[in-house]
Amino acid sequence: MKNFKKDFIPLLIALILIGTSIGITTLTNYKIGYKLYLGIILLAVSIILYFKNKKLYQYIFGLTLLIASTNLIDFFYINVVLYLGPIGINPINLILLIIFLTLNKNIIDQLFPEPKKAESNEADQQQKLEIKINRFEQKFANKTETELKQITDLNNAYVEEARIAAKRILTRNEYAPQQRL
Repeated sequence: MKNFKKDFIPLLIALILIGTSIGITTLTNYKIGYKLYLGIILLAVSIILYFKNKKLYQYIFGLTLLIASTNLIDFFYINVVLYLGPIGINPINLILLIIFLTLNKNIIDQLFPEPKKAESNEADQQQKLEIKINRFEQKFANKTETELKQITDLNNAYVEEARIAAKRILTRNEYAPQQRL
């Protein structure tokens, strides 16, 4: 039990609900409906994905819980539904979805990124670009004017950061070509 992961809890609860449903329907005359069969199939797929492909599991199980929350599939033989107009919401599955999203916050962060993170991410990218350009500037510091002009040529194999660095060095050394009118 030392390796028990919290993100398995919603899957385990859904598995217990389905196990209970199968047990009760086996011991009584209650018949399993198509919603429970769909729930069993999607839960089985989710369990396999949990161990094979964690990222895909998060999306598939999250989608399964979302579908179950809207009462299109079920995990429990008793169908508890609250209707908000034409939309039926299953509170058991909605609670499972909330627990799942709480334990897998990275899904929410990917679906709804914070604007501040996007801005800081853009600033980080700009800073990384400047670091690359500075490295090229140090590398090209001893190059001749002709070599630098060849680097700035778009028809060569140099990356954009190298071209920018070469242009900066040419400008600094006043090797920049005169603008033609």
